[in-house]
Amino acid sequence: MNFADIDKLLGTRRVPLAVCMPEETDTVMAAYEASNMGFVECIFVGNQEIIKGYIDQVAPGFKPEIIHAATPEEAAFKSVELVRTNRASALMKGNISTPILLKAILNKETGIKNSDVLSHVLVFEWENSLRFLTDGGMLPHPTLEEKIELINNAKALAKKLGCDVPRVAVLSSVEKVNPKIQSTLDAAVLAKMGERGQFGKDCIVDGPLALDNAISLESAHHKGLFNEVVGRADILIAPDIDTGNILGKTLLYFGNTPAGGMIIGARCPVVMLSRSDDRQTRINSIKLALAAGKM
Repeated sequence: MNFADIDKLLGTRRVPLAVCMPEETDTVMAAYEASNMGFVECIFVGNQEIIKGYIDQVAPGFKPEIIHAATPEEAAFKSVELVRTNRASALMKGNISTPILLKAILNKETGIKNSDVLSHVLVFEWENSLRFLTDGGMLPHPTLEEKIELINNAKALAKKLGCDVPRVAVLSSVEKVNPKIQSTLDAAVLAKMGERGQFGKDCIVDGPLALDNAISLESAHHKGLFNEVVGRADILIAPDIDTGNILGKTLLYFGNTPAGGMIIGARCPVVMLSRSDDRQTRINSIKLALAAGKM
């Protein structure tokens, strides 16, 4: 599956998207453009007067449903409630503090937490298929236990987006286990877990793998690596947030690679747009979240 297939999947049926506090230009504009493209029905949650002011400023004539919320905490609660009650299939962050929104998502009684860990995934198109990079936005130094959840989260997303048997590469700087490099030790454990079916029969895990061995068969074979993952990885597990973030931005800026990102591990994907995202990345992020939430 690629981004063109995502467009076909969304088709003409509008998918409901809850937008939490769209009280600034970028969020309103992204929601407006997505709505104009015909695949999303926006529900805005926040201060009604402020929202209307921004709509009049950047998208006159746009008439999303608006649910008033007087405070950020109320907006977060009501946005999450829309997902919990199946009124929305995805959630997008607007001008609200990330910790406030995450607190509402993770609330044990009224939240929509689905996994022990929330993680960020960058979905990018390479060689005409979607690939998945995690985590470049949530977990600074993931433990082995957290890396297990990174794999489970990314696997679930990949399967929703058409990858039936995801091939997972656990990245490090080298492909050999080195007791002095913790990421190689974690990768070796995760690979053994995969070998023993602990991620299910519908997932193949290998590591440690340097990036070239994960995406290039020639490089992998040159180093004597032969298995189902090397050179053909669908999911890349970064050893830490720095690696994931830098690799993701390298894809976007140096590679000009089509991509979109989201937070997963909740009942639905959560879109957290960055002010530095270009128009297409914003639209891709919304499309991916809607497609994953729809399936």
